[in-house]
Amino acid sequence: MMGIVIRVYNVSFKFVSYVKMIFERLINYFMTLINVVVTRLGLHYSDNIDVEIVYKSKDFIIVNKPEDIFTNNHNKVRPSLDVLLGKKYPHLVNSKLEHSFYFVHRLDFVTSGVLCIALNKQACAKASGAMQKRISRKYYIALVRGLVSTDHLELTNSIGYCAKEADGNRKMCTVDEECCTEPRDAHTRLVVLERGVYMSYPATKVLLQLVTGRRHQIRVHCSTIGHTIIGDYTYSDRKDTSPHRTFLHSYRLELGVDGINVQTNDPFTKAKLNGLWIPVEYVNRVGDDCFRLFSNCS
Repeated sequence: MMGIVIRVYNVSFKFVSYVKMIFERLINYFMTLINVVVTRLGLHYSDNIDVEIVYKSKDFIIVNKPEDIFTNNHNKVRPSLDVLLGKKYPHLVNSKLEHSFYFVHRLDFVTSGVLCIALNKQACAKASGAMQKRISRKYYIALVRGLVSTDHLELTNSIGYCAKEADGNRKMCTVDEECCTEPRDAHTRLVVLERGVYMSYPATKVLLQLVTGRRHQIRVHCSTIGHTIIGDYTYSDRKDTSPHRTFLHSYRLELGVDGINVQTNDPFTKAKLNGLWIPVEYVNRVGDDCFRLFSNCS
């Protein structure tokens, strides 16, 4: 009799646990949908957005840019980093500049993470020179659709503008597409970190190094190999609408100037994504030296 009671208890406990798991996933899913609606309708309110400063000196500010924020733009009603920084540091605003600060490089609207701003013309020239000479190293973390079968990849398809969308959002494409115009060399290095599932579908967490810096380069290269970044509405043919954001993050910047090496936390962990991302296989782990992970790239 006692054995029957224990078995019934175990079945009941498993059933309750299963129902709880389904309930939690449904809540997370609907919260994601709400965030998507807010993003698509542009309902952000810039006064409520705080910009995390990860490094500051007399020459540079390095921020952890939030996702779905413009680096700078002419429409000051919509949130942009130049406006947010101007409110945070009004004494550092350069009134002679159109966008108030010297932006050494840019991040896409959808991309979060490390972004460097120079506070004077000399510092900007020094940092820009380091990037042009490829002394700087930029690393990104992304969650992509599907299981990337190879642990290391070199992506070298040239990238140009898509002639089909010349009057649209300036979508990019690779040179092997007939619509590609003004192609330029592009080089992205990819290392697999984890393989698992996102919302019950196969997915892979990857670390990427930008060797060149073309517009939408990582997003285009990932979509070219059949592993579109999760949440990338543009390069999924406008099909990927369920996540609350595009899962691309500027993770680390080794500026090559003044010994500046800045790294953020990984925003795409199981805990931070409320259990929607579940890693199953751990292939590589990031640390203070990201470059070592690319030593096996061919």
